[in-house]
Amino acid sequence: MIHHNKKGKSLSLSQFSAAAVFAAAAPVVPAAAEPAGPSTTEAEVSEIVVIGTRSGRVDRTLSSDIVTERMSPSSRSLERDLLSAAAVSRLSDALELVSGVSNQNNRGGFLDNFAIRGFLGTPDGGAEYYVDGFLANRGMGPPRDPATAERIEALKGPAGALFGDIDPAGRVNIVSKTPRFSPSASAIFTYGSFDTRRVELDVTGPLSDQFAARIVVATEDSDGWRDHVTLKRHVVAPSLTWEPAGGMRLTYVGEITHFDAPFDRGIPALNGDANALPASRFYGEPGDGTTRFRNSRHQLTALAELGGGWTLNGGVAWRTGSLKGFSSDQSRLVDGQTLWRQRRQRDFVVDDLSARFELSGELGAHRLSVGAKGYRLDYQEHWLRRNPTAENPHAIDIYDPVYGGSAAPLLPFTQNRERRWSGTLYLQDMWDAIDRLTLSGGIRLDAYRQRILNERTGAIAKAVGEPLNFRIGGRYRLSDVFAFHANWGESFLLNSGTSRELEGFAPERGKGYELGITAAWPGIDVAATWFDIAKSGILTNDPVDPNYLAPVGRLTSRGIELDAAIKLGGRWQIVANYAWTKARADDAAFATDAVLNVPEHAGSLFVSARFPGAGDRELTLSAGLGYIGPRAGAIDMSGLVLPGYAKAKVGADYRLSRHASVRLVADNLFDARYAQSSYSPVWIFPGAPRTVKASLELRY
Repeated sequence: MIHHNKKGKSLSLSQFSAAAVFAAAAPVVPAAAEPAGPSTTEAEVSEIVVIGTRSGRVDRTLSSDIVTERMSPSSRSLERDLLSAAAVSRLSDALELVSGVSNQNNRGGFLDNFAIRGFLGTPDGGAEYYVDGFLANRGMGPPRDPATAERIEALKGPAGALFGDIDPAGRVNIVSKTPRFSPSASAIFTYGSFDTRRVELDVTGPLSDQFAARIVVATEDSDGWRDHVTLKRHVVAPSLTWEPAGGMRLTYVGEITHFDAPFDRGIPALNGDANALPASRFYGEPGDGTTRFRNSRHQLTALAELGGGWTLNGGVAWRTGSLKGFSSDQSRLVDGQTLWRQRRQRDFVVDDLSARFELSGELGAHRLSVGAKGYRLDYQEHWLRRNPTAENPHAIDIYDPVYGGSAAPLLPFTQNRERRWSGTLYLQDMWDAIDRLTLSGGIRLDAYRQRILNERTGAIAKAVGEPLNFRIGGRYRLSDVFAFHANWGESFLLNSGTSRELEGFAPERGKGYELGITAAWPGIDVAATWFDIAKSGILTNDPVDPNYLAPVGRLTSRGIELDAAIKLGGRWQIVANYAWTKARADDAAFATDAVLNVPEHAGSLFVSARFPGAGDRELTLSAGLGYIGPRAGAIDMSGLVLPGYAKAKVGADYRLSRHASVRLVADNLFDARYAQSSYSPVWIFPGAPRTVKASLELRY
């Protein structure tokens, strides 16, 4: 038997040293300027509200288009410098800067999961997000490492389209760092609380007049703030751009990710209190070892300027991944002290291939886009598990956990293989009807086949369909400062997995609208938006047996979002947001109409200021404050509510010279105790305590 404690571990860089050597050895050829290849005008860049400072041109093969940026004024682009100033370490950190986004169950620490405007992804697969315009977690995807991101686009509402994909609530697109023809290199060395060690390398530059390369390498090793829950993550992201003459550009982006940690379901609530037990206490079994997530993606995109304002944009992305490991997950709290545990083994594999092509251009007062896209998914979920019983509860004491127990032998649970084939055709038009009025519309046809084989029973669940969806919108400029917008759209999404009856699920369907007003002065962007959205067929944990998923008959969400981004004198930047969200489930099978982890009130404020000194020296100070209101922690009969909380963050960055700077960041400055998210009364993930990190950055 072993008692709960913490163990220090030494940092090993062997897993990425080869890539680092390649990066250091890569030739960096001096270049006077970026070539005059396919680019984006400044007028196009300014359509979306940019939070931070955008560097370099916009690659439309990786990001939202002009129509989305103009017709979705509530959307935001979080730039690289802001992500660094806010000390973003996970995707959820960045999304705190956007209104209407809330944390969801993180699947034992192996999932980036969030809700937008009250609508959540599945508890197992999480909310969908994109990388460079390709869906990046279909089936499953690892937590994102911020080192590879150039910016994060939060595309809100029915007009927040991304290569024909829309959701009435919104989409998130992460734009990768890609090669530049101006040479540069940086290395960041970080040490922080809980013996956290992290190194980031980023090298880019021209290989010739037509070729440029880049490689990003990051490694992190931490003892973690939860007992026995260490973390090792590594990412290598090479990329290559070819720009021949004639308005052509081809870009390859690769990414190999390793994410290793014990599977951690957090803590149980005690007498309805989500914060009653120590936040650091681990109720799994250290002997279960490490769960390993491996993910590899390769992507090739191309842009061709055809002349007359027309372009052809296309790409292919291939992603493979696996999640393997054992865990002992909380199952039931008996006698107020003894926690029964269910032992599990996971063996998940995903193979996802997707492609897209889009022709766009101007025809008089119209900007037209017509596109075709498709994907092929092969997703395998193999689970073994053993439920606890009175004879073999695989139990642990919540007050004095003693590890080393063993469960009965594992038995087959879920053995599914899901295959999908989907093709999409879409058409959209943005029409400058009169001087101040712009209208938009889109139509999309999906043809899909889904086949889920239960390898235990041989049963096959099939789904075939050809849904047709529409969206319309309008924007009217009341003056050079104020504009009004209105958008309506509908969506369709295939669901994965099987129910408690081992049957497949019907697709998720949604429709909704938003109305809003924006105001823009030099350096100031303000927006207020009302939304009203309804969806059916959303998966959540089954109220009868939370080991399975079940669809909600209908979920509605309406609310108000307020966003402000202010830049003053080139030195001060302020980002503020507030959201009132009223999300409710309408299904008699559920004990409550509450929606998991969605607060009615939430908001954040982030401020940074630059103070130039002598020569190249400069001090940047930043501070942030976030508030999350009370929200449902379970949808069973317990009525569990996660208390509201406020969390502060401060940072200081001092540039010593053009080539070196130091940074100190403290997150959760006042050491607030809070529950970050929940899946059930026994699976509550606590928020991290005060965390301090110091970094040294060297630049060329």
